[in-house]
Amino acid sequence: MKSLGGLIVFLGVLHLIAGASVTPQKVRYDNYKVYEATIENREQYQLLQSLDDEFALDFWNDIHQFGEHYDVMVKPSEQSPFEERLQQHNIKYKVKIENVQSLIDNEQPKTRSYGFDWENFHTLDEIYKWLDEIIERYPDIVTPFEIGYSYEGRLIRGIKISRKPGNKAVFIESNIHAREWITSATITYIIDELLASRNPGVQKMAESVDWWIIPVLNVDGFVYSHEVNRMWRKSRLLSDPSGKCIGTDLNRNFDFLWMLTGASDDPCSETYAGPYAESDPEINQMTKFINTSIPEDTIKIYISLHSYGQYVLSPWGHTDTEFPEHYDEMMHVAKGFADALYRRYNTVFTYGSSATTLYQVSGSGKEWAYGVKGIPIPYTIELRDKGEYGFILPPEMILPVAKEVLDGFVGMIAAAKEIDII
Repeated sequence: MKSLGGLIVFLGVLHLIAGASVTPQKVRYDNYKVYEATIENREQYQLLQSLDDEFALDFWNDIHQFGEHYDVMVKPSEQSPFEERLQQHNIKYKVKIENVQSLIDNEQPKTRSYGFDWENFHTLDEIYKWLDEIIERYPDIVTPFEIGYSYEGRLIRGIKISRKPGNKAVFIESNIHAREWITSATITYIIDELLASRNPGVQKMAESVDWWIIPVLNVDGFVYSHEVNRMWRKSRLLSDPSGKCIGTDLNRNFDFLWMLTGASDDPCSETYAGPYAESDPEINQMTKFINTSIPEDTIKIYISLHSYGQYVLSPWGHTDTEFPEHYDEMMHVAKGFADALYRRYNTVFTYGSSATTLYQVSGSGKEWAYGVKGIPIPYTIELRDKGEYGFILPPEMILPVAKEVLDGFVGMIAAAKEIDII
């Protein structure tokens, strides 16, 4: 598969060059609505799933048990028949977002300060320029690294923050799903605080742990979400021979129980797991980097940063009847994160295994981190909110989210130290 992976990247570069002169028309979501549909039984659940093909629905979340709510985006021409079908089957619903495009418009920068800020969402180029600045500013603390190139030929960059030798490490990958902009906005704030905070608790955390951070893993999808389609989720790998459907859900592409559950073999699906495990260079190269460039047994905490829902999710994702050996430790550290985060704005994060708390999933980053690498504390952390804005948080929420997550990290590291994980 090694030579095939190189060919995939090469074809992606050619695709990028060929398309450089053609700027796709920006996708708009005028009068698209997001509905909150309450699912009370299996019949209603199956009906809503079946409506996906009929109405080309965009499910923004998933549900774990009956009585919970689906957030579903529906285009204007399908809204009346969609509502009729819900009413026919006694599915309670309400409109959660009246006009998705109005939220997207609100994200656009109104003012630009000099330099990097956390009052606006930033592009990949802006994030990379800022990384260059902090690498130059903190040469004794910050070490840049690269894991390789994306399918379309973009460099995937990260930084290591280390203040003393011999530390155990936290590894964080962010923006593996393109439309989850709050994740890269939050992690860049965390980086800034790890380097320059005056808070003694943050300083202690920064000194006692090494931090390996990739601010944007899905670089192709992230650029596409800025330039063409704000709601794009997947990578940009062309894996459908017809060319009709593009992209892999990178958080289903890891080589651990790949395609067992919670993933799709349909290239058009938002949870398409790819043609084979680690088919996408972003995942193949990141796992290779961890295997070859970070000393074995150094990483003790692995975090895949996502939005939305306010969850700390641990393994297992593939089963709700078995729990990993380190589950008690995972829950202790998750509680430390959730309790510390709560104190600032009373934001509640739910924690537990993916399969028991949210939904079944396999082939994800945290499952690989534990199942293959034996990293004892691996999480998917879903940031704010609970669906009022969903993936399209207003820019004024960046700092509140980032600050509470920083508090959570302080609590997380303290809890890990209590049980000698770090």
